[in-house]
This record gives sequence, C-alpha cells and structure tokens, in this order.
Amino acid sequence: MAKNTKQDITLNLQQAKARLDKLISKGRVHLYKPIQIAEILYRNRVHKDIDLSQIDTYRRHSTRWRNAVCPRLVGKVPVLNSRYEDQMFDHGMMSPDILVLLGKENKDGAFPGIVESYIYNKVKERLSPLTNMLHELENTKASQFSLSQFLGYFENDKRLKRSIDKIYEIIVYALFDTLTKYLKATVTLSVDTSKRKILIDFEKFANLVLGLDKEHLSITQPARLFRFGVTNAADTGLDMWANFGPAIQVKHITMDETDVVEIHQNIMADKIVIVCKMVEKSKIESIIKQLGLGEKIRGFITEKDLIEWYKKCTSTEYENSLGKDVIGAIIKEFKLEFPLTTVSEIDKFFKERGYSQIPENTIWSGA
Repeated sequence: MAKNTKQDITLNLQQAKARLDKLISKGRVHLYKPIQIAEILYRNRVHKDIDLSQIDTYRRHSTRWRNAVCPRLVGKVPVLNSRYEDQMFDHGMMSPDILVLLGKENKDGAFPGIVESYIYNKVKERLSPLTNMLHELENTKASQFSLSQFLGYFENDKRLKRSIDKIYEIIVYALFDTLTKYLKATVTLSVDTSKRKILIDFEKFANLVLGLDKEHLSITQPARLFRFGVTNAADTGLDMWANFGPAIQVKHITMDETDVVEIHQNIMADKIVIVCKMVEKSKIESIIKQLGLGEKIRGFITEKDLIEWYKKCTSTEYENSLGKDVIGAIIKEFKLEFPLTTVSEIDKFFKERGYSQIPENTIWSGA
C-alpha cells in the first residue's frame, strides 16, 4: 500500500484551495458565501463543536454565524434563499471533504486561522475599490461625471464585474426617478361616480388599496418609480415598478429573442419597458410579432440612450439641477446597495481574531 506522503497532502490542499478560490471569484462584491465558509472554519477551530465531515452540524447554523459578522464587515445582513445557500455545499464545490482539508490546515497547521485570514483578506480586497469609488462619486461635480467611464470601472475590474447588474439598476433608477420628479408628473386615480354604492360597501378596500373614500372619489399624487430593493442572489424578476403603469426590467446584456421570452414569462404586467446594453433589433421584432407582445412590451432603452441622457443631465444647461440631483441619487442608491463599513472596523475585527499576526505563508500568500 502506498504511503500518504506530504506531497500528496499538499496536492489535496491545493485542490481544496482551488475550490475556495473559485467560490471567491464567482461571488458578488460582498462575498457572503466565502464569509460563511470562514465562519464554519472559525467555529471548528475555536468552539470545536462541529464535525466538518458531517454537513448537518453546520449547514443551517452557519448562516447565523455568517449573519452575525456581516453587518460589521460589509454593512448589512444578506437575504439569500436556502436553496441558493445549500448549493455551496454540493459535490464539486465546498463539499464536506473539501472543508475537512481546509479545516485541518486552518486548525492544525503552522498558523491557526490562516484560511479564515485568507478569506477575510479577500473580502478587504473586494471592498476596497467600492470605497474608493464612493469617495470619487462624492467628490465629483455633475459636469465631470461620465456614465461610460463609471460603468467601465465595474466592467473592467474583475473584483467588481459580478456586481455590474446592480450598478446598472442604480444608474437607471437614479436617472428615471430624477427625470420624473423634475417633469412634475402626476397620476390621477378616480372611480366612476355611478359606482359610489360599491365603494361604500367595500369602504375599507377602497381606502387602503385605492386611497379613496365616499367623500373623495379621486386622488392625484406625484408619479414615482421604485426599485424592488437591494438583492444578493441573481434573479430574473422585476427590477422597478412605477405608480403610473409600466414595469421596468433592467438587464446588463445584449438582448436577444430568448431574453425577451424569459422576461415575458416572468413578469405579469400590462406594460413592460426593458433596459439593456444593446438590442438585436431584427430578432427582437420577429419574436415580439410572433408572440403577439406588441401591446405588452412598450419598448427598449439601450446603454447608448442612457449615455446620451446622462450627457444632457450633466451639460451646462442642467448640471446644477438635473445633473446635481441625479448624481445625488446614484450616491444614495450606491450606499443602500453597498453599505460599506469603515476600514478601522475591519482592522479591529482582524485584531480581535488574531488575523493581523498571521504572516503570508506557502499557498496562502496569493490568489
């Protein structure tokens, strides 16, 4: 029987590290899944109350451990569905056999906590460009803002590329909502006076759902757009809705006929506006006609349109009105989507855990 040599163990550890690196590279900017792995390893090293070979001892509990440190490190608690979370432990990913290898290195190796430290240093690296970008946004005048350059930061930086879809939502929402406000658009809802009896019989419904009552058969309010909120997992659902009709789907892709069918199947709305990078016009028109979607899909707004509209907003004519407010809206949504913690708080966390004392070593010295 062949002996299990030190070289064999190192090779296995390198394979385990490769799995971890793959998880990190595929993660969105906050790296929630790698943080969960780090907390599993921390639990195994410090509390010693789990068995890494037995997934049921940490699969569910580890979400709570992750959520306990996330507000401190990345500014918010993730909201992930359990199926999305469990995929992390599938065969070929961070399965128990891989965690056993990482756990042994992390707990019994030359530098206890080294794998945890490695993961959290990757978190710091991922958050660093966001901090710099926010600082730049807050110190940029409207006349200096370039949408194409801003999007380029995310498209060209491998640390941020996975979050380009969220940035796309932010710049679309900031522009659309600001323009709607400046146009002073209003929406009026009214009921037929001949239906007053029904309104009275269903007064609570009319009041809570429609905002009407027997003395007020119509209501006028500002037209508004709303984001469906920040999300962590990729989705195919609705991104924005308006209180004046259309649903708005934002996709940072070149739209083809397959994408249109997917949106049609996933969004139940009378009118849909699709915002995308580019449109394969001939194919799109063909599928819309084939499916009879001409009345439902109001139209497409491309990145070219967005760049042109942002240029107008930041021109000399509008820079101190539309331009100033749209940049302010981007900053507000940016902070909601990426609520960054302070560098000092992260450094304090490192000091408490002892990560600052762990030197760069062997395979954990680089990416």
